[in-house]
Amino acid sequence: MQVKVQESLKILYSLEEILQKGYKIETSIPKERKCPYCNKVLKPKGILNPLDQSIHIFLQNEKCNCSKAIEEQKKLETEKEKQLMKDFEKYRKEEFNKKIKQYYGTGFITEQFKRQTLDSFIINETNKNMKYVAQRFIQGFINAKTGIIFVGKNGTGKTHIATAIANELRKQKIPIILGTLTDLVEKYSKNYKEHTEIELTKLYTKVDLLIIDDLGIETMNDWMLSKLFVIVNERMKNELPIIITTNYELDQLKQRLSIPNKVCETTNSIISRLYQMCYRVECKGNDYRMN
Repeated sequence: MQVKVQESLKILYSLEEILQKGYKIETSIPKERKCPYCNKVLKPKGILNPLDQSIHIFLQNEKCNCSKAIEEQKKLETEKEKQLMKDFEKYRKEEFNKKIKQYYGTGFITEQFKRQTLDSFIINETNKNMKYVAQRFIQGFINAKTGIIFVGKNGTGKTHIATAIANELRKQKIPIILGTLTDLVEKYSKNYKEHTEIELTKLYTKVDLLIIDDLGIETMNDWMLSKLFVIVNERMKNELPIIITTNYELDQLKQRLSIPNKVCETTNSIISRLYQMCYRVECKGNDYRMN
C-alpha cells in the first residue's frame, strides 16, 4: 500500500521510466549529454502531468555523481550563494539610504562636506597618524565592530578626517549618518509629529556608520542624555561602529555630558561604552583655521 501511495505522488521520471510505462510525450526529447569528467551518459528527466498522464516538460539532464562533478556543483552553488548575498547587500544599502533620506535627511551632505576628503587633508608631523587610522578603518570597514574617538582641540582636523571617512565609504553606497548630537535629537521633533520617531531611532542604532561630531558642545538635559544612551547602548549591542569627534578628554567629557548639579550614572554608562567601543586617537597641532 505504501509503495502505491508513493508511486501515485511521483511526477518526475527518467526517460527510461517514461518509455517503460508508456507515458505519452508531448514535447521534444532533449539530447543526452555526457559528464565532462567521467563520460557517464546523463539522461533527461520529464515531469508527468497527472491529468492526461503525459509528459509536456523535460528538465535538464540528470546530474552526475562522480567526485569531480560533485566538486564543481558545490563550487557553482557557492558562487551562486555569493552572488545572492551580493545582490541582497546592494538591496539592503539602497533601502537603508532611502530611509536615511526619508527620516533624517541628506542636508549634511553639503559642498563643504564633499570637499573634506582624505586627499584634501593636509598632513604634517603632528597629524599624520589621523590619516593612517582613517585609511585603516576604511579598508577594514566591512568587518568593523570598533569605532574611533578623535580627541583634540579646535582646528586639528577632527571633523575633516571624520567627514573624509564618510566620503570614502559613501562611494561604496554604505549608509552613513553624520551630525552633532543637537542635529540628531532635533530630528525627533519632525518625526514625532509624523509618528515616525521609532523609525528614526532604528536608523541611529542600526545604520552602518554613525558619526557624532563635536560631542560635548551641547548643554545637556535629561531627554538628550537618554536618547544618547539608547543610541550608544544599542549600537554596542548590535556591534556597529560609531565615530566621535570631541574637544574634550575623558574627565572633561564626563562633565560636559552631565546634568548640572546632578549625579548622573547615565553619563558614566555612556562614556564607559564609548571607550569600550572605540579607539582613542589624539589629534595634535595648531588650529589650522587661524593660519
